[in-house]
Amino acid sequence: MSRVILLVGAGHMGRSALGMLARQIPDARFKIVDRSPESLKLAVAADPVRIEGELRDISRAGLDAAGVDLVLNFAGPFFVGSDAAARAAIAAGAAYIDVCDDAEGTRTILDLHQAACERGVPVITGGGNSPGISNWLACDILQSNKNVDGIQVVWITRERDPGGLAVLRHMLHMTVAPCPIWREGRMEYTKGFQPQTAMSFDVPAPFGRIEAYDTAHPEPLTLARYRPDLRLIQCKGSLYPAWANQAFSTLGRIGFAHDDLTVEIGGQTVQPIEVLWKLLWSRHNANPSRERPAFTQINVIGLEGDRPVVMHTITDDSEMSRGTGIGMAAAALALLEGNVPAGANGVEAIPFGRGLNHFKALSVAEGAFADGIVVTRF
Repeated sequence: MSRVILLVGAGHMGRSALGMLARQIPDARFKIVDRSPESLKLAVAADPVRIEGELRDISRAGLDAAGVDLVLNFAGPFFVGSDAAARAAIAAGAAYIDVCDDAEGTRTILDLHQAACERGVPVITGGGNSPGISNWLACDILQSNKNVDGIQVVWITRERDPGGLAVLRHMLHMTVAPCPIWREGRMEYTKGFQPQTAMSFDVPAPFGRIEAYDTAHPEPLTLARYRPDLRLIQCKGSLYPAWANQAFSTLGRIGFAHDDLTVEIGGQTVQPIEVLWKLLWSRHNANPSRERPAFTQINVIGLEGDRPVVMHTITDDSEMSRGTGIGMAAAALALLEGNVPAGANGVEAIPFGRGLNHFKALSVAEGAFADGIVVTRF
């Protein structure tokens, strides 16, 4: 019997994963739910015979996952904390994974642990690159280096264009959201993208030496459940070029990161972030011939005390959407193979070796992450 996979959200990241899964599982059928007619049309066009689209806003109309084997949720921004798709998956007895990269949304899904256990289904939060592949790389480091007692995740991104509105909301939200850090057996919180949290790192090309800042990514929340004995679990991030870090920090703090803030312009109520998003796209489109190389890099560093001993790095010469799609597709393939425990967890619940094997195979198939996993020892 062919598998039925339901995707919620048909934006860039959702369509990226959809294309990969359609190629990897030729007998699978797909259902796509999105509130945007344009995004839905693009998703269905990838394979109209096997892909069925439904125009729906699940925040208002709910979601029916009956008859589905796996639900993949790409509908951000996740910091609003919606668990509608996860609850629909649990009710239908379907496995679930999302691409949540906000601490608030991660906690919302982890709170469904008992419900998922009672229904006997795996509910996984934090697929993608960071979190996602970063968590598996951390598990690999911990398995291979018994003296490692700390993990630092350092992500770096340079994008070709401003991307979707949900991505911009997430990026600005990280400038005002508390950043979780697991330190000496308890969770602490700092401020995101603040100069006082800056640390310098030497990472592989194309970035070299960079400064990275505390960010509100959720790796500390789920890795600490997996390995509460670790002394430190921390996630830092950096935008490229370097000036973009303080630019985003300033924009977030003067109001663009607050979703509940609206202004009246010409008799219409608008959110400042939508004005900023349209401004960024107008600026981008005004220079169509300008070359804008894109890169995404994830570095996971194993520490002994305060001393780095090993670093695993993956680098892709493309936008985040491709790498995130590969991470989600890898997790989806691993989930469909079974033997993932029931309950709500981070991607650590998926055996990391299996997940990384799917990541490597998908990267080769998609022409991504050309250098594979680069290991640096200090």
